[in-house]
Amino acid sequence: MIDGTIYRGAEAEISIHSLNLQDNQYSKSQIWLENGPSGQLNSIQAGWAVHPRLYGDSVTRFTIYWTGDGYGKTGCYNTQCPGFVVLSRNHRIGNQFSGSSVYGKTTRYFTLQIFQDISSGNWVLKLDNEVIGYWPKELFTELNEGASLVRYGGNTFMSTDEMSPPMGNGHFPVAEFLETAYFKNVLIIDSNYIRVYIQYRKLRCYADVYYCFEVTYWGYGRTTGDSFSFGGPGGKCGV
Repeated sequence: MIDGTIYRGAEAEISIHSLNLQDNQYSKSQIWLENGPSGQLNSIQAGWAVHPRLYGDSVTRFTIYWTGDGYGKTGCYNTQCPGFVVLSRNHRIGNQFSGSSVYGKTTRYFTLQIFQDISSGNWVLKLDNEVIGYWPKELFTELNEGASLVRYGGNTFMSTDEMSPPMGNGHFPVAEFLETAYFKNVLIIDSNYIRVYIQYRKLRCYADVYYCFEVTYWGYGRTTGDSFSFGGPGGKCGV
């Protein structure tokens, strides 16, 4: 929610799922950190994506994105343009995950953290506790002051008004994590650079087409921290 609060980062454990998509579709599960009006929107995004047009296949891959001007002339996926600085020898950007969740049997996830470094002002990306690299502060204007909006969840795309692809694991959210796509141990890094659980009064759950996708916030659990489930089969969603 945009309420004047400034955030310096976000973190979550994100479940991994396999999906079969067409060339004109994509489905993502990720974290967004954003600031600025639409024409000058600064946005950092990271998570997993099934994106046949980008990758040439329907494989679930670690995917990042950025823009400094509302998707105008700046920004790109992964390292397709100058911007994101890779530090790790095994950065895994654009790579397939080693395994994915199997409905009702096993759950696979990764831990993702994006945060603004307090000394340099750069935005650092960590995957499973390893620093992958960073987005230099010079790429941005609004995000240099921190993020005014943090989003967790999924989004889908289709290039025509045909069938929307599935989101998450393709099923509506349920409480059983073996049967749902989820974010757990969802944390925010506040204006004082402290990792804290999200405040419920500042949280807004949103799904744009409820007969295609849903989201359910579970609150705090001892083993899951703050968590939510999301996703759905897609279909004729009208958007």
